[in-house]
Amino acid sequence: MNLIDRLRSAEHQGRDAAWQSFSRARLSLEEAQSKLRRKMRIRPSGKPSLLESRRGEPLASEQPQPIVSINGEDVQPGKLENPQRTGSAA
Repeated sequence: MNLIDRLRSAEHQGRDAAWQSFSRARLSLEEAQSKLRRKMRIRPSGKPSLLESRRGEPLASEQPQPIVSINGEDVQPGKLENPQRTGSAA
């Protein structure tokens, strides 16, 4: 190999290295933009996202109703009577 061939080889190697670096930079820029777009997405507030439903937390519609008990007996939510006390009034 003479000097001219070595120079051409070095030129090709430098051009290929620059092209690969440019491609990697472009890909990393696209990935960063994609991440930003994902973070900026507007999700509806009425429905829980798929991730929220998989965390093990009960959804708003699945939360258990509180148990109401009067004098040690459970009372159904629709069967509550008048809350006034029946006793001797002073």
